[in-house]
Amino acid sequence: MTANVALTDTFGTFRTKTNELVVMTQTDGMSNFIKLTDTTQSTSNTTGSIITAGGVGIAKNVTIGGSVNVHGNLHANGNITSDGSLTFGDAGTDNVVFGADVNSHIIPNTDDTYNLGSTTQQWGVLYLGATDSTSNTTGSIVTSGGVGIKKNVTVGGNVNVHGNLHANGNITADGSITLGDADTDNIVLNADVNSHIIPNTNNVKDLGSSAQKWRDLHIARNINTTPVADLATTGDVMALSIALG
Repeated sequence: MTANVALTDTFGTFRTKTNELVVMTQTDGMSNFIKLTDTTQSTSNTTGSIITAGGVGIAKNVTIGGSVNVHGNLHANGNITSDGSLTFGDAGTDNVVFGADVNSHIIPNTDDTYNLGSTTQQWGVLYLGATDSTSNTTGSIVTSGGVGIKKNVTVGGNVNVHGNLHANGNITADGSITLGDADTDNIVLNADVNSHIIPNTNNVKDLGSSAQKWRDLHIARNINTTPVADLATTGDVMALSIALG
């Protein structure tokens, strides 16, 4: 190996010393590699087998057999790839900013353990795809637990409840309502009826049947029926408690 070394009148004081700094002032450099046999580990930016008070410019790849500890910022003009785990920040005062789009799934390492947000630090609006729901295990949101919603919910499609439906307030339907899908189901009215009950089609639907009759009929005014004979069938007795006036 050859190199151009500028010798000064003080060089003689260094030639007999070990572990001292030798300054090469020539810009030509050398064509051979530098190999150090010292194995001093680095635990700071002032320890190790190579120590510099300035920066280091490297035109090609760097392969490091141990760890890298950056006291400042780490910036990559290209991609950053990790074959192991990544830890971002060591306190809640640190933050992670995504200037790029996320191009992968986000799947927790441990099932049913970690949350997205908290009671005091909540996400804003959640935008999801258009996957339709045909069961309680399909759709753009699928959860094996419950959902607590503090404000209104607007559903553009249908709502299918596999369990019971309970409302602390009122239930209003702008369309038709079908209650039950078999005569084994039943409807219980614990509240008073606060409206007229008018059949959708005239002279088609019955109240009760020959096998399932209502008991007493209490009416404050008139009964209008055509013909009058329809008030009773053969063998039946209908008790009418009519308070006229």
